[in-house]
Amino acid sequence: MTKTIKRHNIIILTKTIKCLGMKDVKHYYEDNSIIFKLEGRLHKKIILYNRNYKMHIKISHPEISMNKIEEILTNPDYVYKSSRKSSVLYYEKKFGEDIFRVVIGRHKKSVKVVITAYKVCGKDPFTIKHVHCLYDKQTYINYEDMQNQLEDDIDYFYDLFGVAK
Repeated sequence: MTKTIKRHNIIILTKTIKCLGMKDVKHYYEDNSIIFKLEGRLHKKIILYNRNYKMHIKISHPEISMNKIEEILTNPDYVYKSSRKSSVLYYEKKFGEDIFRVVIGRHKKSVKVVITAYKVCGKDPFTIKHVHCLYDKQTYINYEDMQNQLEDDIDYFYDLFGVAK
């Protein structure tokens, strides 16, 4: 089922498609350009212009595919910035012996845009030392999980000591 909404020069397709080897991805058209809607680990609204993928990423960095971009954004090993004030973020993930990075920048207030994606060479300084790490898969704490665990602990305490809530 396709639902089309037209606002100004934007045509939004709410149909989910399989495109360029990716899993189901929502997309829309703006000024005759396809824009893919992606979701990242820390950012829920990330877009990728089809033009950027075909004209830059696919040509300059043929080792990275749309599937890898999507996987890096949803399950990164690290997310970091080069400095505290930087609006550019780096999502990074290791596949076997190779490390891949997706660079995203600010598009609008709550929307990020994929700038580029590439395989990291061993001499890249960000790989050795993450300057301002926002997410580390090994140490990340999900506060919702922590709250659920705390509630479970309270229930355990009540059960253990026979105290009514």
